[in-house]
Amino acid sequence: MQVVTISIVSLVMPFAALHAQTQSPVSAQASVPPQSDASKSTQPFLVFPGTKSPDGRYAIAWGLPKHPEIWAKVSRFQEQHPAGTEASSEEDKQLDELFESVNVVGDAVENYVIDLRAGTIIRKLDCPRLPGWTHGREAEPDYWTIADRKPNRHDLQVVWSPQSDLVLINHTWRWDSVTFCAVMLSNGRATSELDLNRPLGDAVRNLVAQSFPRGFQYTKKDLNVAFSDVKEVGDNKFSAVADAVVEKYWSGGGAKVDFTLLPASKGKTVKLVGVRAQ
Repeated sequence: MQVVTISIVSLVMPFAALHAQTQSPVSAQASVPPQSDASKSTQPFLVFPGTKSPDGRYAIAWGLPKHPEIWAKVSRFQEQHPAGTEASSEEDKQLDELFESVNVVGDAVENYVIDLRAGTIIRKLDCPRLPGWTHGREAEPDYWTIADRKPNRHDLQVVWSPQSDLVLINHTWRWDSVTFCAVMLSNGRATSELDLNRPLGDAVRNLVAQSFPRGFQYTKKDLNVAFSDVKEVGDNKFSAVADAVVEKYWSGGGAKVDFTLLPASKGKTVKLVGVRAQ
């Protein structure tokens, strides 16, 4: 298969410190005695399964702070139904109702980097979202799950460095990337996110647009790009698979993206090494 290499592109963004860890979506602290105020009687976050850092200290989680009554029910249901447990038909009905109640207010869902040992949120994630008329990712909520159930066609991949000092967070919806970012970790603190979606997505669009059929009515800006199979292949060296489509109208097949995160005078630089058709 012919390899097409895009000229190296660099994007420097400030990056400071942090650390990381995880567990399944259950409370990371001991349960708190019931109180009249729902916001004070429940854990403020639930941890996503499989997102724990290698050192066991940090994780990626979600919360719903603007809707404490709904959140109290979510936390209680999750505590009573840990991952892998079977549910009765009545419990399935309760989950359906609870899931829909969160879905209605999904735009208020928040994602976090949390410290499992301290049981605290150390950063609310605010990864950049790119607008576009063919995808609508800017309208999609942050990622969330209840009792192993997730919103339709949403997926989350979290990749940690072996030293737990860097985490890549990839949230996809249907055929598009909602957010794809990296966060540096050091001494229990997190910095602002480094956007990977724009520089890597633009490189994929430049490559895939070369395959547009003659007379095609869309341009490369209309391509939806979704990343998957993100891997660390060396020290601060990563690869990802990218699929590019124009919704249901055209598919450009897959591409392999290679990139590095390099030290800079302030924080890190994301450098695109190359992108090639698969």
